[in-house]
Amino acid sequence: MESIKTLKAAREIAGNITTRNSKMPGSAFAISAKACNVGSALARIEGSVCHKCYALKLQALRPTVDQGWTSNLDLAVNAIAENPDAWSKAIAFQIERAAIRTGENYHRWFDSGDLQSPAMLAAIVTVAELTPHIQHWLPTREAKIVRDYLKSNTLPDNLVIRVSATMIGDKPVRSHEHTSTVHRKGDEAIGHACPSTSAAHRALRSDGKANCGDCRACWDSDVSNISYPLH
Repeated sequence: MESIKTLKAAREIAGNITTRNSKMPGSAFAISAKACNVGSALARIEGSVCHKCYALKLQALRPTVDQGWTSNLDLAVNAIAENPDAWSKAIAFQIERAAIRTGENYHRWFDSGDLQSPAMLAAIVTVAELTPHIQHWLPTREAKIVRDYLKSNTLPDNLVIRVSATMIGDKPVRSHEHTSTVHRKGDEAIGHACPSTSAAHRALRSDGKANCGDCRACWDSDVSNISYPLH
C-alpha cells in the first residue's frame, strides 16, 4: 500500500475521526450505535447503562449524524475485512493530524457505537501501536471480545480498554483490569468518580456543559475503575 498523504484519502479508506466532541480532549471515532451487539439488547432494558443511549437519540434527531456514523461503520467493517492494515494506517494518519491540530495526544474510541468483532479490536491495537505517543481509551460492553482477544494477545501500554458494567449501580465487571460503572446521585462512587458534571467543571465552560477539564483518568492505566454519575 502506498503511503497516505491527505486526510481525504484517509477518510475514504477508513471513515472520519473528529475533534468535535467538546466535552473531551483530542479526537474520537464513532460508528452507528444501532449496530451495537450487547448494547442494542441493553438499550431495551430499563436500568441498564445503555437504556437511555444518547447516541441513539442523537442519530434519531440528526440525520446527518446518523449518515456519518453509519458510513464510518460500513467503511470500517468492510476495510477491516479486506485490508485491516490499510484501515489502521488511515485512522492513525488522522489521529496524528488531529493531535497536531489540537495539541492533545488523546483519542477516544466509540463515543458512539462499540466493537464489532475481534478483527476490529486487532485493527485498533495496530492503530495504537502506530501512534505510540497518543493515549487511547476504548470503553466497551463487548467483554467477551476483549476477553477472547487477551487470551493470546497483549495490549500496548498506550491503549486502555474499559469494560462497562451492565446495570446502573452494578459493581465493576470481574476479571477485567480496567472497568467503568455508573452510580446514582447520592450513591458512593467506586474508584475514581468522574468529575465532568461537577459544578467546578461546569464552571470551566461559558455554557455550563459537562467537560473533562484537566482530568484524563479514563486514559490512565493506573486507574482501575471509573465511576460515572448518572445524568
